[in-house]
Amino acid sequence: MRGLLKNVTLWSLTLGHFSVDLLAGAMPVAVGLYLKEAMGLSLAQVGLLLGAYALTSSLTQPIFGYFSDYYGGRWFAVGGLLWMSVLQGLVGFMPTFESALTLATLAGFGSAAFHPQGASGANKAAGANKTAGVAMFMLGGNFGFAVGPVFAALALGWMGVRGTALLGLVGLLIVPFLYFLTSQAQATAGIDQGEKQRANWKIELNPAFSMTAIVALILVMSLRAASQQSFSSFLPQFFVDISEFTKTQASLISSLMLFTLAFGTLTGGILADRIGGGKVMAGSMLISAPLMAALFLFGDWRAFLIAPVLGFFSGAAWPPMLVMAQGLFYKNAGVGSGVALGFVFAMGGLGLQLTGWLAEPHHLGLYAAMLLLCIVPVMTAALVAFLPAAGAREEPAPAVQPAGVAVAKR
Repeated sequence: MRGLLKNVTLWSLTLGHFSVDLLAGAMPVAVGLYLKEAMGLSLAQVGLLLGAYALTSSLTQPIFGYFSDYYGGRWFAVGGLLWMSVLQGLVGFMPTFESALTLATLAGFGSAAFHPQGASGANKAAGANKTAGVAMFMLGGNFGFAVGPVFAALALGWMGVRGTALLGLVGLLIVPFLYFLTSQAQATAGIDQGEKQRANWKIELNPAFSMTAIVALILVMSLRAASQQSFSSFLPQFFVDISEFTKTQASLISSLMLFTLAFGTLTGGILADRIGGGKVMAGSMLISAPLMAALFLFGDWRAFLIAPVLGFFSGAAWPPMLVMAQGLFYKNAGVGSGVALGFVFAMGGLGLQLTGWLAEPHHLGLYAAMLLLCIVPVMTAALVAFLPAAGAREEPAPAVQPAGVAVAKR
């Protein structure tokens, strides 16, 4: 673990992940609380905009992961953050719902470009401590998600919907640092990694995974992503519309949950390297389900106590899931990362739109729709039994590092 803390490559990718996910974490508050009010949007329109953003930032990640593995991906990481910062910063200046929807949809491609390269780079930079290294990378993203809602509430509370410009500015300020640090990492490597990568490149699935295990892994990640995206996106609206909290209080609850989720992610990564990813995933999901239900059933000041605990246990499942997906594509970490962070989160985007539709008053309503989400973690915990215990960690041949990623000396 000490070696990871001195790993310059890992820190640069973690900083970039913080920036990208700060922008993503700000979206539910910016759209669900401020843009909704300014444009008079329905819950279905909010779900459509957030779902479209989630789909483009997710569905194309395997494609970006493919090209990242083949060509080397430093520019995917830097360019993705730049693209996302500019377009998302302009969302609040759009005059109509249709134009805001278009810009948010396009902004999602920036996140899709960054994540596969970032996650595969973290996997390789971590050496033997893969799950802990990936957990550290995810820690940056989760801190970004945690800061995003509060920063959005402050920025848009001060400037109105045009406060999205301040969100974009944060990303733009970090772009030069990400470029410099990844350039230093590439110089440390001292080889043309892109050419070396292309010379040995082909997609192979890990033989340790049966077809049943592959289907189970896809379902676990898809259902987990769908429930968590819907949960975090509509949580602020639940506490404002039903529990009658202020917008600032609702944003604080989201941030508390996401802040402790970051620590849960790191803890889950460390535990998975020691006791196994399956145990960590199942435990995380089974503990999360009743806590989610309690948060909505109480719907009062106790939310400030429950949300941090829920966030911690929810976060523990993600590092072993990501490393298992990378293990499935054991020679193509970018593709595996793209599948784990991309395609399944696209399924989460579809789940988000479904939740928005169910939350409409003439369907189930917001309260019932949120309670329905509490069942999903129990379903995913049952599916964990079909995953390989250790096969996901088998790596018959060491993969070549993608361009721009070098392991810092320890």
